[in-house]
Formats: sequence, structure tokens, C-alpha cells
Amino acid sequence: MKKRLGLFLLAVALTAAALVSGPSKAEAARCLRPDCLVSPGCCFDRECDSWCGGTGLGLCSGGGLGGCCYCAG
Repeated sequence: MKKRLGLFLLAVALTAAALVSGPSKAEAARCLRPDCLVSPGCCFDRECDSWCGGTGLGLCSGGGLGGCCYCAG
């Protein structure tokens, strides 16, 4: 019984984390990813992390409205 309760709580926690971490529908609707010359278009910083080598230093220039990726530092 404890094992089932533990698995249930884990599933609830993972679902909550997925819902909280994603952009809201309003944010996604107002963001337009432009065509960028040297980097990918983006809406959020987390979209640029892989382009910057997975260092966690990826940033998006648009402030949530759509911009181009660049790497901090």
C-alpha cells in the first residue's frame, strides 16, 4: 500500500512540474519566432540552451515576444 501511494504522489508531482514549467497559452500566442541569420529564433531562454552547448547560458533577445538566441558570457 505504501509503495502504491508513493508512486501516486510521484506521478502527481511530475505532472504538476510539467504543467508549471511550460509556457502559458497567452505567452505562446503573443510570441513570434523571427528568422534569425546566425542563431535560431526563440521565445524563451530555455529554447537556446542546446544551441549554446547545453551550458545553461542560452538567452533569448526578445523578452518573451520573439527574438534570436545568443549565449551569455
